[in-house]
Amino acid sequence: MIYLHYKIIFFLALKKNGLMRFILYFLFNALALIPLNLSAQSLLPPVDRSILLSGNFGELRATHFHSGIDIRTGGVEGWPVRCVQDGRIVRVSVSPTGYGNALYLEHDDGTTTVYGHLQRFDKRVTALVRTLQYARESFQIDEDLRADSLFVHRGDTIAYSGNTGSSGGPHLHFEIRNTLTEHTLNPLLFYRIRDTKAPVVKSLYLYRETEEGCVELIRSVALKNMAAGKYSAGLLSVPEGKVGVAVFALDYMEDSWNKLGIYDLKLVVRGDTVFEMKVDSCSFDQACLVNTLKDFDRYKKNETVYRCFGRYQDQLFGVKNRDGGWIVVKKDSILPVQLFLKDINGNQSSVSLKLKGKEAPSIRQREVLRYDRDYCLQFPGGTLELKAGCLPASVPKVLRVEKDTLLHTEVFVFAEKDTPLLKKARIFIAGQFEKNTLICELGPAGQKYPLATQWTKEGVTAEIGYLNRYALVQDSLAPEIRFLGKFQDGSLKFRVKDDLAGIATYRGEVNGKWCLFSYDPRKKLMSCRLSEPVFLSGQANEVRLEVIDQVGNRREIKIMHKK
Repeated sequence: MIYLHYKIIFFLALKKNGLMRFILYFLFNALALIPLNLSAQSLLPPVDRSILLSGNFGELRATHFHSGIDIRTGGVEGWPVRCVQDGRIVRVSVSPTGYGNALYLEHDDGTTTVYGHLQRFDKRVTALVRTLQYARESFQIDEDLRADSLFVHRGDTIAYSGNTGSSGGPHLHFEIRNTLTEHTLNPLLFYRIRDTKAPVVKSLYLYRETEEGCVELIRSVALKNMAAGKYSAGLLSVPEGKVGVAVFALDYMEDSWNKLGIYDLKLVVRGDTVFEMKVDSCSFDQACLVNTLKDFDRYKKNETVYRCFGRYQDQLFGVKNRDGGWIVVKKDSILPVQLFLKDINGNQSSVSLKLKGKEAPSIRQREVLRYDRDYCLQFPGGTLELKAGCLPASVPKVLRVEKDTLLHTEVFVFAEKDTPLLKKARIFIAGQFEKNTLICELGPAGQKYPLATQWTKEGVTAEIGYLNRYALVQDSLAPEIRFLGKFQDGSLKFRVKDDLAGIATYRGEVNGKWCLFSYDPRKKLMSCRLSEPVFLSGQANEVRLEVIDQVGNRREIKIMHKK
C-alpha cells in the first residue's frame, strides 16, 4: 500500500504544474532515500576480488538507465558470489532473457540487493528452483520466497557468476535497491574503486529549437585538448534563439578497457548553472525518459551523447535544468560556456567555448506534430494515435504509404528518421488478415522487427515505441528444430530458431513426461540433461520437443536416446 502511495505522488508530480508540481516532486525525491543506513564499511563486495567494472550505474542504454553495476569476472563464469550483508532471499527468477538467473535479497537496513546473470545458485536455492520448475512444468519462473525463510549471512556464497539472460559476456550484474520504493541506488556510493582517470570528452554537438518546438542539429564540433582533462571548442557561431549543448563523453577506470557512463555533468553559462546531472539514484518508472538525455541518432552510431537540454529532463532523479536547459543567444552577443564532467571519485574534465549569435535562417512553413497535443492521424488504410506527451519535442509531420518492391508490400512511413517516443503510440491497419499477419517495424537495411500484434474483425493493431517505417508481414513458417547430439556435459542439445515472430512457448518431454529443458535464445539452444529423473537407464528414451511461435506456427521433433 505504501508503494502505491509513492506511485500516486509520482503521477501527480508529472501532471501538476508550478508550485504544486515542485512540492510533490521534492517530496517524492526525499522519500526515495528515507530508510537507508548504509556505509561504505557495512557492505562486503559481492565478489572476493577488486571490483573492476564493465558497466557503471545510470549509463544510458537503448531503452533504460543501467540500474546497477556490471562487475567483470575475467571473461569466465563460476566466480563465487557473496551475500554483502545479513539478509534473506525473497525472490528468485530464471529467464532466457533479462537478468537470466537472478537472486533478490532483503536486508534490515531497508535495502534489497540483486544479483543477475548468474550461472547457478547455491545448493539450497537450486533444489528449490528445480522443485518449482517441475511443479509448474516451466523452465522460466519468477517466485516470491518470503514464506521460505531463506536467511543468509554476510559472506555466504549464494550463487556463482555467469552469462545467462540478456548478457553480452560473463559478468555479475549487482544492484542495491530501496526496498520500499524499488528505486535503485548507485552501488559506488558504498564501494570505493581504484580510478584516477578523468572522463574523456570526444566531441561537442550544438542544437537549436525552432519556433515550432522542433529540435535540430546545428553542427558537431571537434575539440582541442588544451591540457590534462581540459578541452576547448573556441568561438562558435550559432543562430540567434534557443541553443542546446550536448557532449560525447566516456569514462574509464584503471585496469579496465570498458567504456563507462558519466556520473556528474554540469553546464554553466556566464557563471550560472543551466543544467546539472548527478547519477545517485534511478527509478524504473523513468526508463522512458532516457531518450530525453541522449541523442538517439548518435547512440545508433555508437556514440553516447549527453544532451544538456530537454523538455522532460527535470522529471529525472538527479537532473535539473533551467528553462529546459536552453541557452538564449542574441544576435551579435557572445556568451562564455563551460561544461564540467566528473566521475564518482571526483576526477574532473572541463570544456570551454563561446557562443556568438548570428541571424537565424528562415524556415519554410511545414506542418508539425506538437509534443503537447493528442492526435488521431488518418493515412490510407489506417490510423495512428498519439497522446500528448508521447513526443519529447515537436517533429515534422510525416504520414505516407510507399510501395516496397523487395518486400512486395506497402510501407507506412511516420518519420523521415527513427524518432523515439516517451509513451507508446498505437497503429491500426484496416482489413481482414490471417492470424499469422504481423505489424513489423522496419530497420534501415530492411530488417523486420515484429510487434505484439492484435487481430480484430476490423483489422490489426499494435503499440509502437518509435515513429518509423512499418509494414504488414505474414509469418507462415514454423520454427526450425535440429538435434545436435549428446555433449560432454551430459546434455542433449537442440538448435532452435524462428524465422520472424519469435518463440512463444515450448515443451520438452521424455517418455511422455515433462522434462526440464533450458533455453538460451542468444545461442538458439535448448538442452536437457540426461540426469533428469524422467530418463530411464539402460533403455531407449523417447525425447520429444515441441516449439510454438508467437502466431501459432508449431514444430516438433522426436528422437530416441539410450541413457
